[in-house]
Amino acid sequence: MRLIIVRHGESEWNRINRYQGQQDAPLSELGQMQAAALGERLRHEKIDLVYSSRLQRAAHTAQAIVAHHPGLEVIYDDALLEINHGDWEGRYLHEIMELYADGLREWRQHPTRSQMPGGESFSNVLKRVLDFRERIYAEHAGKTVLISTHDVIVKILVADALGMNMDRINRIWVTNASISVIEYGDDLPYLVSLSEACHLGQLATTREQQHAL
Repeated sequence: MRLIIVRHGESEWNRINRYQGQQDAPLSELGQMQAAALGERLRHEKIDLVYSSRLQRAAHTAQAIVAHHPGLEVIYDDALLEINHGDWEGRYLHEIMELYADGLREWRQHPTRSQMPGGESFSNVLKRVLDFRERIYAEHAGKTVLISTHDVIVKILVADALGMNMDRINRIWVTNASISVIEYGDDLPYLVSLSEACHLGQLATTREQQHAL
């Protein structure tokens, strides 16, 4: 199975450094242009199935891709939702830094033991993502599957393919509207590309703008 993983285009809350998690922030104007550029980039790519988070920033990104692939429909799967940030959701980055400094440090340095207040444990999001990966591999062996999802989900899939310690996932940088590719077969999985974004040109966002999830 060839897995094409895209992160959604810039959202309105990415733009203003506001933590979103499972809050349904829409794509920004720039994010819409990024999604369109992503769709053009993948226009001639062989894609057999498309899965997406139901959150509109990921869903609209997926729709921009299938617009160039007549006959394909987006399959929504909650396994692809971003991690639930609990009480952090809706707060700006500077507020998180002021109110939850210790928790933010732990999340960045040791996510596997992090628990955002009122949010989802890392072990839960890890299980749902890896269960999803195992399920689609069993169902779609030999196919090319594209998923449109979120920062943490991309990082988990990449780290899993590389056999990385999950406490190191925040050392992986995944830009908005980027493409990462993993090949799964009978042997080891192979990371073919990571956060490829040449198609964005001047539409790429800054590191600061992308920091809020």
